[in-house]
Amino acid sequence: MAKRTSLLAPAMASQPHREVEPDSGATMTAPTPPASATRATGKRPGKYHLGAYFDPADPTAEAFRVLAARTRRSHQDLLAEAISELVAKYEADKQFGRM
Repeated sequence: MAKRTSLLAPAMASQPHREVEPDSGATMTAPTPPASATRATGKRPGKYHLGAYFDPADPTAEAFRVLAARTRRSHQDLLAEAISELVAKYEADKQFGRM
């Protein structure tokens, strides 16, 4: 069997290899996180993720996917409705001081 070559080989061959020499007077600093890693500049500023991981074969997860498809509603919309009903069921608003 012939050895496969990398798909990136032509692009890598056209760029000269440069070695970076450390600056003797430079001090080491911690890298700053990219702007996308901060909460305020994410894809949905002012919001946070609320979710869970399920086994794809879990009947509940499968029923959820089917329900979303048949009702043509987004997972986010269905989860928002389910959480609202769960809060109402346990009267969480009253129990935690929100009326």
